[in-house]
Amino acid sequence: MGDNQEALAMITDQAGRLLEDAVTPQRLKSLLQKPGSFDRDLWLQTVGLGWAGAAVPEEAGGFGLGWEVLCALAGHLGAVTASLPLIQNTVLVDALAQADCGYSAVIEQLVSGEAIATLALFDQGDNGISDTPQLVYGSSGLNGVTAVAPFAAVAGFALVHALREDQSQPALLLVALDQKGVKRDLRNCIDNARGAAALDFANATATPVAVGDGASSLLMRVAARAVIATAFEQVGGAGSCLQSACDYARERKVFGQPIGAFQGIKHKLADIYADIEIARGCALDALAALESNPRAALAYAAAARVTAITAYEHAARENIQVHGGIGVTWESAEHHYYRRSRSLALELGAAPYWRDVLVDHVELLAEGY
Repeated sequence: MGDNQEALAMITDQAGRLLEDAVTPQRLKSLLQKPGSFDRDLWLQTVGLGWAGAAVPEEAGGFGLGWEVLCALAGHLGAVTASLPLIQNTVLVDALAQADCGYSAVIEQLVSGEAIATLALFDQGDNGISDTPQLVYGSSGLNGVTAVAPFAAVAGFALVHALREDQSQPALLLVALDQKGVKRDLRNCIDNARGAAALDFANATATPVAVGDGASSLLMRVAARAVIATAFEQVGGAGSCLQSACDYARERKVFGQPIGAFQGIKHKLADIYADIEIARGCALDALAALESNPRAALAYAAAARVTAITAYEHAARENIQVHGGIGVTWESAEHHYYRRSRSLALELGAAPYWRDVLVDHVELLAEGY
């Protein structure tokens, strides 16, 4: 445990320093201007430092530092609104390892960072994971169009949720995206820096990872791990919004005093802080549940998801309000956080879906106490 904590401290300190130097406002703005943008230079830098394999078990070719390091790195990325597919790659490796179907070559590419993954599993909006996926898989291959998924514009592999042709069974499928039967549909999104695209499959070749009840179980495992790590990314972004708002409230003066002296601003900042700490606590509980109480991990993940969405969207919105008119201008960094808060709130299923998941599994939360 001591060696792991030392390695965790070293890699997170390294992450903070690298991202502070590399992620500049100019770099972020350039990514926002073109659909499907992706910071490949930053990705290659972090791959060289081993980030892509940091959380992956040693038997799968990684460093074996666990989900804690992934969540810590996600928090650093969220704090500067950098977008890298660390969560997607790590979660797909976990899914393939659970399936144990001989995906060693794909796992090796994902762990090394040579390949990028996308999780095209979720409907956008309130639906979350659909009980009736838009994709159909059968003798002719995979057909249908996914919702917009992060990093789909640049990914080499996708994990998708589909139904068999006869509508009898759900399936999780691994699809290599560099094939004739796959088209990437780039969309102009509120946050173009996520490498987002919809995937259009026409008789595409796909490999079953899990089918039937096994697919449903693995799907929720993937979803839980993805939203827990993303919750740390959201908390990191919300924390930066609070810091930015506090700094501006100390600096900006009206009627001869800082605006932070006014009760209305104080209350805004206090409410943001409260939401962030609730979300942080839920995210930490969910992370702990992955090892200590896996049966209840989905319930904890749902709580982390709902509170992280609330905290980040609240913080990003109020940060703009504290800054006033300057907060919505292209020159200001505040709109970067608002854009990211909106995209992260929808990519893995929106809050209403996860509230339903939480209600359905709420009795499992008591098992941790």
